[in-house]
Amino acid sequence: MVCIAAFIVVLVLSAVSAKYRRLLGKAWACTWRRVTLRPCDITFRDDVKNSMLAPLAVRAPRLVRPASIAIEIVAWIMVLSLIVSLYLLGRSGLNLFVYGTCDKQNAQACSLAAQACSIDAVEPGFWESIGKGDVLGAFGREFASVGDTIATVPSRLRTWDAADFASSDATYLGGYVEGRPTALDVLDPGCRFCAQLFRNMRDAGFDKTHNVTYLVYPIHSEFGDKFVNSQLIATYLTAVRAFEEQRSATDGAAPAETGDWFILEQLFTTETAGGQPTQEWMNAASADEATVRLQQWLAAAGYTPEQVQQIVELTTSPEVEASLAHTREVVEDQIRTVSIPSLIAGGRLHAGLVDVDTLRGLD
Repeated sequence: MVCIAAFIVVLVLSAVSAKYRRLLGKAWACTWRRVTLRPCDITFRDDVKNSMLAPLAVRAPRLVRPASIAIEIVAWIMVLSLIVSLYLLGRSGLNLFVYGTCDKQNAQACSLAAQACSIDAVEPGFWESIGKGDVLGAFGREFASVGDTIATVPSRLRTWDAADFASSDATYLGGYVEGRPTALDVLDPGCRFCAQLFRNMRDAGFDKTHNVTYLVYPIHSEFGDKFVNSQLIATYLTAVRAFEEQRSATDGAAPAETGDWFILEQLFTTETAGGQPTQEWMNAASADEATVRLQQWLAAAGYTPEQVQQIVELTTSPEVEASLAHTREVVEDQIRTVSIPSLIAGGRLHAGLVDVDTLRGLD
């Protein structure tokens, strides 16, 4: 490993001083032999070690052997550190390309990622597994994760069509308008970046140029839901869509903007009487308080008491449960995002918060 470590040092020194460049070719020849599993040029290896040990041989000959061993150890550490660093750099770059974050285990931990709520991995991380003594599991999950990322690359290179992922009972912000492109927002009702994206779309007039729909995806973790009432809100949103689909099949017509969008608008854009953002209040409210507020919003959206009761009954129906499970499958297995919100629009998947200017530029 000495000649490989020497090549790394000589390469760096050659960038700042021309006197080291004459050694660069020799160092590379030795290194190439090593990486192709052939014996290194012993002369070069000994030249390197002798030049480092010569002063010590004069002053303390007994320390030459320990120092020689130390040089070998340091060389191994240098080479292994380089290999690990290159691996981590490559993995981070690959994750950034595929998922929009350099750390798919925790998207919010990557400073290069867009602002987003992270869909954290349920499985333990590499160092957590090492700390528990599960060495084989740590490496197995690490390489499986990289393999999964590589397998996802082709999907990121394709042209994305939001209509391919919209639910069968999809509703649209402001109502569906024939001829407009479809945009799909993957959201968690408790995520503040989802609220900001909703406001950005309104500010950009995005709902006037696109048929905007959504998939509601409450983020789960090993400790439960990331936001306490997200699953409850998701259930009500899905129940409203199911109710509207039933009403449309019976009456042949549906309102331009349905109650689920009214709930999202109240949640994402309003404040309580005390000036607290409604989303923050909802994230801290009890289930009973949140349920009362949701039913109040349904009434304010124009539903009669009988219709509100029908929607409430639908929240516990197998239909709504199956719809939520299907949405989770679409997000995790087809879209394969690790960041919420994620927006499919303009032929691309945009992970994390999208600003107003970018929204205005999307076709």
